[in-house]
Amino acid sequence: MRNQYKTYPLIITNIESQNALVKVFTLMPEDRKNIKCATDEKKIIKCWVPGQFISISIPGFGEAPFAICSSPNPCNEFQICVQKKGGLTSKFFSMSVGDEIDFRGPYGNGFPISKLSKRNLLLIAGGLGLAPLRPLIQIIANHAAEFGKVQLFGGSREEKMMLFKNEYGAWRKNIELNLTLDIPNENWNGSTGLVTALFDKIPISKNAIAIICGPPVMFPAVIKKIKKKGMAEKNIYLLLERRMHCGVGICQHCVLVNGKYVCKDGPVFNYAELKDSPGAI
Repeated sequence: MRNQYKTYPLIITNIESQNALVKVFTLMPEDRKNIKCATDEKKIIKCWVPGQFISISIPGFGEAPFAICSSPNPCNEFQICVQKKGGLTSKFFSMSVGDEIDFRGPYGNGFPISKLSKRNLLLIAGGLGLAPLRPLIQIIANHAAEFGKVQLFGGSREEKMMLFKNEYGAWRKNIELNLTLDIPNENWNGSTGLVTALFDKIPISKNAIAIICGPPVMFPAVIKKIKKKGMAEKNIYLLLERRMHCGVGICQHCVLVNGKYVCKDGPVFNYAELKDSPGAI
């Protein structure tokens, strides 16, 4: 039986700073064959699905879950977005290209891509919540004909904290990009306020599917707004990746009142599954 806690080595192949507290790390399995698409359990890792996560560990500094923030690609590299806020992530920030870390995964269920095909989409991201949505955005940007109208509502505290700014130009070719800042600077020409403020200014597409990712405090306010706009509960999806811990349903930290596990049954959930589960959102 495969040891579900066994880790495997990754090599850091690139590091890109987003701001003073956030970096994107590009990672390559030390043995590339371990990340090829496979259905048999002899392979260490299957091709990931956008919305899944992996667990990263550094000996002596601990382990933590990270959402994969890049779409599946043939070169077998993938990316994670790391915010410096503790011992493990601080150690991560001190590392360089060529250094080695360990991983296990991927875990969880990703976006229901088949249900999104040919549909209008409303992607809503708050702060670091843009990172787990980025793989889906990349797929949409490269396969626009397979989707309907796509709107992205993104909120950040300050302009310097916005993620992936160098990609916005490419995204705008196929995605309606709407951004807002809590604290704008004198050069900011966009919207001001929380991401919920965008719904008072910009019409959303009819019959759209909404996908929401961000801090938990954002969920109730956004859901209230889009339901008021006529969004059906069955068309609302949430990412609860912030509740991850062990990744394999053992530690019980992510279990919900309805008996589902964020790591095994999520992190992508339909709102209709969660609305009657106290504390889920």
